[in-house]
Formats: sequence, structure tokens, C-alpha cells
Amino acid sequence: MSQSSVNIEEVDVCKCGYYCRLKTSRTPLNPGRRFFGCKASKENGGCGYFRWIDPSLENVDESSLMNRFIDGHNPIDRLKRKVKELEEERDSLKFQLNENEEKLMVLNKKLKEVKLQRDWENVKFNRVVIVFLCLLTIEWFFNIV
Repeated sequence: MSQSSVNIEEVDVCKCGYYCRLKTSRTPLNPGRRFFGCKASKENGGCGYFRWIDPSLENVDESSLMNRFIDGHNPIDRLKRKVKELEEERDSLKFQLNENEEKLMVLNKKLKEVKLQRDWENVKFNRVVIVFLCLLTIEWFFNIV
């Protein structure tokens, strides 16, 4: 089995009989490289079991790494593009929000006008009803007398 196709779901068992933990190297020579290691360090009585999961960068041709970065596989460039896309989307949403706020203001103004018109129509109708009732009352009063 090659190092690049290691199945990390199959956990190693060290010479101490413990399941090994999946760890990540923090050393300058192997930054971010994953490995299985004994649960206990050698200083604490562990067996010192150790096996790399990720391949070494020593065997990788520098030109292939550079080509990966040039071809847009560079994670920093991908993140910069994503940030730019998100900023453009944010700006577009801000513009849409401003347009919608303006439309809302116009609609609120029209709504106030319609309410005022409706209230005025109600007042006029109430006046007609009051005048009609007054006339009926006067007629009734003169019919009784």
C-alpha cells in the first residue's frame, strides 16, 4: 500500500497494546503532516510507535507544486476569489435593499393617502346619515304634533 492511499479509518495498535491516536505534526520540517503515534510518549513509558499518514514533501517535485499554485489550486488564491465573490454579492444585496427601501417609502406614502381618502369618504357618509336622520326626526316630530 502506498503512503498516499493510507486508510486512516483503520487505527493502528502500538506495541503497548493501545489504539494509536491520529496526530498532526507541528515541526518546521513536517508542518501539518498527519501520523499515527503511541498514546504515551517515550518519556512517559510509551513504546514510541509512529507511522506517517501523509506523504513527505521531500519526494514532491518543486515544479509540480509551483504548477499547482499557478493553476489556481493555491488555497490562498481560492479564498481571495471567494472573498471577492462574497463582497460583490454583498454589494449587490445592499443595492437591492436600498431600492426596496425606496419602493417601501413610496408605498407607505400611497397607503397614507388612501387611508386619508377613505377616512374623508367615511366622514362625508356620516354627515349624510346624520342629515338624513335629522330630517326623519323632524318629519316624525311634526307628524306627531
